[in-house]
Amino acid sequence: MPDLAEVEHYCAEARDILAHAENIVADLDRRGACEGHCLMANQGLAALRNLDRIIERHRRRLAFLALPNAVGPSPPPSPPRKRNWLLFLRRRGGYAGHGIEAHS
Repeated sequence: MPDLAEVEHYCAEARDILAHAENIVADLDRRGACEGHCLMANQGLAALRNLDRIIERHRRRLAFLALPNAVGPSPPPSPPRKRNWLLFLRRRGGYAGHGIEAHS
């Protein structure tokens, strides 16, 4: 697993590659490239941006773990429990003739 300094180097390299790709896409648009070429270039640029976000998120996580006494992020709140209305009606006794209570 790479350490923080190595990941920061990757972040800098990713920013350079992303800036170069953005210049190429802008140059394609300026020169009037066909729609297909512009679409492919923009898709490649979107993929590079996604990789940049992944690398940056990993760098932030490593930087956070390097802090003394770092406490992890709190877990996401659990979803609200769904109520089971049938159990509620059984506890309440239900109404006669509704088939909820047991007849003996």
